[in-house]
Amino acid sequence: MKYRYYLLDTNILGPLAEFKAAIKTDESAKIEKHMNALPENTRIFLCPISVGEVESGVRIDYKNSDKTKLAQEILSAFTCLPIDANLAREYYAKLRARLFNKYAPKDSDNRKKRRMEEWREPTTSKDLKIQENDLWLAAVAMAHNLILVTRDNMDAIREVAGSAIAFENWLE
Repeated sequence: MKYRYYLLDTNILGPLAEFKAAIKTDESAKIEKHMNALPENTRIFLCPISVGEVESGVRIDYKNSDKTKLAQEILSAFTCLPIDANLAREYYAKLRARLFNKYAPKDSDNRKKRRMEEWREPTTSKDLKIQENDLWLAAVAMAHNLILVTRDNMDAIREVAGSAIAFENWLE
């Protein structure tokens, strides 16, 4: 049997926490369905980006120690993969350069725009909605050959990553 390994985006962790706390919502039911369908030896990982996002959210939003404790229990239940210089160089930089080459302004006056928030889809001029943290998550998934579980579209990242990253949305 081929095992599939996963990297969870931060936006999956809230419904996962609800599932673990036996809070019944539509989203926790969807998470439960996916978790129960996973083969026994499936491994699920986090990356420092998600840990930081959850921890900062807990420190901002929750004075309730029970919610803080639950968040920390969820985070500690998974292995957190490191982000090191090699991952930054070989995966993050590669993805970011591909995004720049595809979506950054083509005219030389605007070519200096390095911030992804300034880039637009060339045919529709719509904002790409590329989040820096999503790019890091994608780089970690790519580096470790993991399926990225997210509810975000990440269309621009998906396009430049091609088959190097598989995506799933456990909330559909």
